[in-house]
Amino acid sequence: SYLTNVREIDLVNKAYESLISVEENIKLGMQVDILEIDLKNVWNYLGEVIGDSYKDELIDEIFSNFCLGK
Repeated sequence: SYLTNVREIDLVNKAYESLISVEENIKLGMQVDILEIDLKNVWNYLGEVIGDSYKDELIDEIFSNFCLGK
């Protein structure tokens, strides 16, 4: 009930998938460097949800949904 739109839900799902990947790679005995990639993805995805980080494309996406005056 805390997620307000499809974009946030998608980001949380991507973070969850990256965490699953980390877990699987730990079980496979992968090196820490490989785990770091997925953990950084989790950090970035969740940062986008709470507004701590964002991609440049997000601004374009937000403004594409608005009809600015004529």
